[in-house]
Amino acid sequence: MSIQPSYPISCGSFPLTMDEFSLHDPCVLADKRTGMYYLYNANYGQYASSDFGNGRCVVMYSSPDLVHFSEPVNVFDGNTVADTAWYDNSDSPWAPEVHEWRGKYWMFVTMHAKRHDGARPANGPAWYRDRNLDARRGMVVAVSEMPQGPFHVMHENMPVTPVDSMALDGTLAVDASGKPWMVFAHEWVQIFDGSMEAIQLDPEDLSVAVSDPCHLWFASEGGWHIADGDAPVGGWRGNFATDIAKHVLSPEISGYVTDGPWVMSTPSGALVCLWTSYSKGEYILTQAISETGAMTGPWKQLAPINYDDAGHAMVFQTFEGDLLLIMHTNMTRKDSQGRPLVSHGIVYEVSLGEDGFTLGRHRSDIDGLKEAS
Repeated sequence: MSIQPSYPISCGSFPLTMDEFSLHDPCVLADKRTGMYYLYNANYGQYASSDFGNGRCVVMYSSPDLVHFSEPVNVFDGNTVADTAWYDNSDSPWAPEVHEWRGKYWMFVTMHAKRHDGARPANGPAWYRDRNLDARRGMVVAVSEMPQGPFHVMHENMPVTPVDSMALDGTLAVDASGKPWMVFAHEWVQIFDGSMEAIQLDPEDLSVAVSDPCHLWFASEGGWHIADGDAPVGGWRGNFATDIAKHVLSPEISGYVTDGPWVMSTPSGALVCLWTSYSKGEYILTQAISETGAMTGPWKQLAPINYDDAGHAMVFQTFEGDLLLIMHTNMTRKDSQGRPLVSHGIVYEVSLGEDGFTLGRHRSDIDGLKEAS
């Protein structure tokens, strides 16, 4: 179905198309109040200039039709950090998402802080634990009365996620009873075999956690690892001292990645979570299901749905009622000269059934990419 603008397009107001700017971990909010689409992205790509926050801000592109986009504007400033904040401006904000909840707009975003305390990884083979962690990472939640921002952090002194966990890519998920949760990745950098976790949020203030995190799964549980030959059936489950671990795991390999969760409910109430990892050195888009509909699971891994070095996907509904999936391309791929290819947004039609998500037609009319890769 082609997407038609709800009002006349001014080329001066919306001069860009999606293929004209880089995207990494994109998020689209279809805002019914304004009748506009808002595309959020961290600006450490082509707009990492003094005009756009020196790569330390979240930018937003507005669009009436998903084809014509405005120039980016800063909606979250990561340059100016309060003295009481747990994070600093040593790195870009990562993976911003914006959700409308009870009349306000809530941005979930990953922040960082340099560390020099000699902290080591908490798990992994002995050779992996013999290194220093150089950063803290955690989730903050910022709020605005409008989707155009500006967004302000609610509680700067502590992350929403546990202070001792390297947490990233938090997303808002709602269970069958209507309770809000944050599903997030516990980073492989700290635990070698990255995990997915969930923490319950205060429905009156999504920046406040009201439970301890619960473990959902480890990255190595992904079924493709068996074919790749780099993990046993069911994953490592935190045990890296077995004979098979000593045979398979060596300092030449990196850890196992959990990245970019996105949770939705099926018609029967089951929960399906898109997530991203790696297979044979490239990005892979996969999914898991909680058939009971409980955020705490048990979660079962489903087959991957895309092997094209694209991932960190999210799903949104257009004003016409169609489900679309957007993710970014070229996580690892390089050109013939060995230079990294630019990451762009890529859009697919998608459906959600009782057996999970199914990718449909590539929407080149939206993303402007000639090939779905």
